Amino acid sequence: MTSYTAPYEPSPRPAYLALPHHRPIATWVLLALIVLVFAAETIAGGSTRTDVLVRLGAKVSPLIASGEFWRLLTSMFLHVGVMHLLFNSYALVIIGTELEGILGAGRFLAVYLLSGLFGSLASYAFSPNISAGASGAIFGLIGALGVFFLQYRQQLGQWGRARLGNIAFLIVLNLILGFTNPNIDNLAHIGGLIAGAALGWAVMPRYEPDAFGERLVDRNGLRRYWPALLLAVIALVGGTALATRALSDSPSLHLFRGEEAVEQGAWDEAAAELEQAVAGDPTQADAFFYLGLARNHLEQPELAAAAYESALALEPDSSPVHWNLALTYLELRRDADARAQFEAYLELNPDEAARVQPYLDQLPAP
Repeated sequence: MTSYTAPYEPSPRPAYLALPHHRPIATWVLLALIVLVFAAETIAGGSTRTDVLVRLGAKVSPLIASGEFWRLLTSMFLHVGVMHLLFNSYALVIIGTELEGILGAGRFLAVYLLSGLFGSLASYAFSPNISAGASGAIFGLIGALGVFFLQYRQQLGQWGRARLGNIAFLIVLNLILGFTNPNIDNLAHIGGLIAGAALGWAVMPRYEPDAFGERLVDRNGLRRYWPALLLAVIALVGGTALATRALSDSPSLHLFRGEEAVEQGAWDEAAAELEQAVAGDPTQADAFFYLGLARNHLEQPELAAAAYESALALEPDSSPVHWNLALTYLELRRDADARAQFEAYLELNPDEAARVQPYLDQLPAP
């Protein structure tokens, strides 16, 4: 019997095709805008001043609930202090140039802006604190970049898997830092991260070899991913409407309106708003204090004293409360109580003796 051996056929060699790359432009434009806005903050009085941040468009939930929805966008371009600016600028350059190189300027801007808006929305809906910064948008970029490397972890080999691990570590580390630092708006980070990952999945390139197998082409065009962008916009508008409805009768909004009425001298309006604030949240010392001021100006000293007493129970070392309560007790001819409050104020402010002593002198000795 004659045997035949099949001819040896070597295994085909793997073909390596370079990923298409876009020149980063939008990243540098965004960086320039952020720096220019920071310069405007500095000229306006300083980026760490609350009044400057509020005036230039920081996220202030009561103002947004009152109709200033543009703050969801403008707050993304403001920063609090030089270190905040430098950290976010560095992250934008490092993450932004890489992601824009993959997505191109149009898709990159869509991810950045929508992620930032969703981050602002999460903060608006669940945090009463004033906030500003590009962190929500940058977390969106990180989420989108992570989804890209997750999708192509096999094709990109060891380098791609290592890059995915680095991104996961970066996300976890920054979220932990956010949860342990009360000055960090972690809600914006989480909102931006989730939105960025979802948008990144929708707009990421879908690579295929061209007809000749010589290069990769991206088959994911606007005609394919525009429904995802539309859905994101609808979710953003709907979420903002729901958050606004929930906040429209919140204690924080009533407090904010009450403070504004106090500044304008609209004492009846201030008292009405502040009564609703303390009814909804009886732990707000500021609301009780401003309510006391409003009652004083409305010539209702008994009600003013009750409000100050509630504020003092929440913040026993509040000098303004001790002072105003002392004056109110004086008006009510509660001399012993007035003396006690003046002495408490003096104990907290020993350098104010010249201010306090005339009142103590006119009160009967204990």
